[in-house]
Amino acid sequence: MVKFLTVVLSFMLSISFAQKYSGDSWSKVKMKGSGSLTIVYYDQAGLIQNVNGKMKGVCVDILSDFAEYVKTKHNVSLNINYAGEEHEFSSFLKVVQQTPGILGVTNTSITDERKKIMKFTPPFMTTQLVLLTNQQSPTLSNLTDLSKTFQGFTAQVITGSTHVKYVDKIKKQYYPDLNVVYAPSSESVIKNLTTNPKVFSILDFTEYVGVVRKKLPIKRHDVELGNAEELGFIMAKQTDWDQVWSEFLTADYRKSVRYKKIIADNLGSTFLNLVR
Repeated sequence: MVKFLTVVLSFMLSISFAQKYSGDSWSKVKMKGSGSLTIVYYDQAGLIQNVNGKMKGVCVDILSDFAEYVKTKHNVSLNINYAGEEHEFSSFLKVVQQTPGILGVTNTSITDERKKIMKFTPPFMTTQLVLLTNQQSPTLSNLTDLSKTFQGFTAQVITGSTHVKYVDKIKKQYYPDLNVVYAPSSESVIKNLTTNPKVFSILDFTEYVGVVRKKLPIKRHDVELGNAEELGFIMAKQTDWDQVWSEFLTADYRKSVRYKKIIADNLGSTFLNLVR
């Protein structure tokens, strides 16, 4: 009986996610010659956020360029419809995965595991991971010193993020007794870092941009965390928007003067060589 109720509840949640947003297919919009691309986003400073009622960020400018490309290449008038914001990263992923016709926009890492359950655009950016603590915490210069330098610390990571696997790897290799806790969003992690000198976290470099801009009492530790991650926009498996995104979001676009200006304008020129 309990198993049956669990299945029913899961089914009802899936329906509620699917009913929250809706969007048209690319084939329908192309056939009509006009239409909207529905955007669901997860707030990320410098990438996508609502600033006094106006959408701003790297992703917003790329979406604007995409609409121009669709007009020029396919003679389709495309409206970018920012339908809503999801405040928890795991909910953001699930909503987009279960809703055909919409585009999920934030700093989502492209992984083989995620490709099994959703589609990605080509990468719009490549970014490094960073290890952050409160400014009052001792400085870590090598991961081999983690258990000594961060003795008694707790690691906090975002539920559903790729950062979870990195923390698990660090725990296994360098700090078996490390306590790991989970948070629904980068906002909650960063808030905790500003007040608790006994917490560390791994976040995307793009998330660190917001920390620097706000001059928060958080510091970055110069340790090697592995390869850079490619970031992409996400879609449900049933979508056909991936076809036209593959046409537009090419390596040549990311090498263009326009793209570099987008990065510099939204993240600052000092970040241009770090966020590729």
